[in-house]
Amino acid sequence: MRVKDKVAIITGAGGGIGRASALRFAREGARVVIHGRREENTRETWRMVQEAGGEGIYVLGDVQKEEDIRRLVDTAIETYGRIDILFNNAGVGYSSPYKFSPVPDVPTEDWNSVFNINIRSIFFTCKYTIPHMIQQGGGVILNCCSINGVVGCGAETYSATKGAMLAFTRAMAVENGKYGIRVNCVSPSTTRTPMVDELLDHDAEFYHKWETVAPIQGIIEPEDIANAALFMASDEARFITGQNLVVDGGFTIS
Repeated sequence: MRVKDKVAIITGAGGGIGRASALRFAREGARVVIHGRREENTRETWRMVQEAGGEGIYVLGDVQKEEDIRRLVDTAIETYGRIDILFNNAGVGYSSPYKFSPVPDVPTEDWNSVFNINIRSIFFTCKYTIPHMIQQGGGVILNCCSINGVVGCGAETYSATKGAMLAFTRAMAVENGKYGIRVNCVSPSTTRTPMVDELLDHDAEFYHKWETVAPIQGIIEPEDIANAALFMASDEARFITGQNLVVDGGFTIS
C-alpha cells in the first residue's frame, strides 16, 4: 500500500476530485480526514470510504473561515496524532453564483470570494498544519491548481488565483524543504466534476468541445486526478518538490 498508515487531510471532499482522492488514498492505506461544507455530501464520502474498507473521519466546515480550518487541523491531531498529507483540493471555478466575465464586469465581491476560497484557505491550512509537520519531521502538502495557472484560458478571476497558487507552492517548497516537507501542485484540465457540470446549463456542448482539444482526446475523470495526487503524496515522489504535475492530455503543450 502506497500511503499505508499515513494521515491525510483532504479538503473539498464532498464530491468530484476530493471524493475520488479520499477513496483512492483510503484504498492505499491512508487514514483520511474528509473535509467539506455540505454535510450530506461530506458524510456520503465518509460512508463510501467505510464501505471500501478504509479508515477515516469527516469534519464539516467552511475553508473561508480561519476558525473552521483550525478546528479541522485540531481534530485530525486529536484523532490520529499527526498529519502526513494535506491535500488542498477545495476551490471554486466556473460555477455559480460566481461571474467569470471580463474584469470590468466581475463584481468585486466575486473576486474577493474566489480568492478567499482558492488562496486564503490554503494559507490557513498551511499555517496550522506545518507546525505539526515540522514537529513530526516532515510531510506532504499538495495543492489542486489548474491549467488556468499555466496558460491563458480566460476567466481572469479564477486564473489569477491559480497563478498565485503556483507561486505560493514554489515559495513554500523552498522555505519548508529543510523540515522534510514537500510542497507541490497538481493541475487538471477540464475534469468531469459537479462544479464543471454546472456549466452545462449555459453551454450544453462544453464537454464535447473539450474532448477534442488535446492530443489525448476525451474528458478527464476525477479518478485520473486522484491517481496523480496519490503519486505526488507517496514516498515514490520523495525528491519531487516545488513542481506542478499537469494532467491535461497534452493540452498545454499543443
